[in-house]
Amino acid sequence: MATSSAIPYVLSDKVREAVANCKVLVVGAGGIGCEILKNLALSGFQNIEIIDLDTIDVSNLNRQFLFRKEHVGKPKAVVARETVLNYNPNLNIKAYHDSITTSKSLDNRNARNHVNRMCLAADIPLIESGTSGYTGQVELIKKGLTQCYECQPKPPQRSFPGCTIRNTPSEPIHCIVWAKHLFNQLFGEDDPDQDVSPDTADPELAADAGKLALNEENETDGDVQRKSTNLWAKEIDYNPEKLFNKFFQDDIKYLLSMENLWKKRKPPKPLAWAEASSHEGDSNTIIENNLKAEDMQVWSLSKCSKVFASSISVLKSELSNKNFLVWDKDDKPGMDFVTACANIRAHIFSIDQKSRFEIKSIAGNIVPAIATTNAIVAGLAVLHVQSIGRGIGEM
Repeated sequence: MATSSAIPYVLSDKVREAVANCKVLVVGAGGIGCEILKNLALSGFQNIEIIDLDTIDVSNLNRQFLFRKEHVGKPKAVVARETVLNYNPNLNIKAYHDSITTSKSLDNRNARNHVNRMCLAADIPLIESGTSGYTGQVELIKKGLTQCYECQPKPPQRSFPGCTIRNTPSEPIHCIVWAKHLFNQLFGEDDPDQDVSPDTADPELAADAGKLALNEENETDGDVQRKSTNLWAKEIDYNPEKLFNKFFQDDIKYLLSMENLWKKRKPPKPLAWAEASSHEGDSNTIIENNLKAEDMQVWSLSKCSKVFASSISVLKSELSNKNFLVWDKDDKPGMDFVTACANIRAHIFSIDQKSRFEIKSIAGNIVPAIATTNAIVAGLAVLHVQSIGRGIGEM
């Protein structure tokens, strides 16, 4: 019979008392947060608070095990609290459906920087953790004892020159970023850094690039150039045909007038609404994709044009009750719009088109989440919290 010489991990009475009395704030009820809450509830912690601004999506259910299908659409923090109480009804646990900062998302660098600075200012220990696929990290941060979250520079987030996005895309991600920018130009907050029109300041162009213009430019398009995209879209009542022809035909013709850009590149092909909606060149793709799940299909050009129109109709309706919309990968109309626009632009520039699933992963900066990695990292995080309790209990 095999035997084990492992020493049981036993907490002294003083440490147990310190653990029961300490207060823990869990920032985020996602994959790691759910595991941490369960571990805390089963490890003797009695005073827990959880904050998360997000609501539960179907895509969360495969790894955020505190949630079930009937919880979809409900606040993560509230449901997590209710579920954890099933593990230990005597917990003193509070839930906040709110943001730790003024930013919408908890799972970003700005939010982590904010929590780091607040903990340093209040001299409160911080357990910082995260996962990315099969890798993860857990770090104890304590003022005067360890380095802080911002002490070491983080790898810069990938970005692309504006002229590449607006003039010369060569990869699917360029088209996806452009489509997200177009969403914001039409429905979101005004941001001049996310302009989607041709960039006449492109360094590849001649000195007089700013003078380039199409002689056949009609009066309507001339008006567009003098107005913001959002204002013009409202004036035409978000007419999908006019929007389509502006971004995928007129702007592409304008780009073609910038001859220097196409001396060593394959030029784009302008696409009109009438041609796209009746496109018949992708019937084989349709037959092949009939066997795939909807999100795994690469949409035909005609379907992209139909989804473009239908998503605009829904987004226009949503905008009527708000000042602006915020793009969210889990919002179906917004995700449909970006998928359709990205693939239409990719077709124009002879770039491989992607399925809705692939575009969602790229647009949402999604790294596949692995439940086992989350569980390991969460376990280590709670061990760090217990070590803090041990230090307090043995003082």
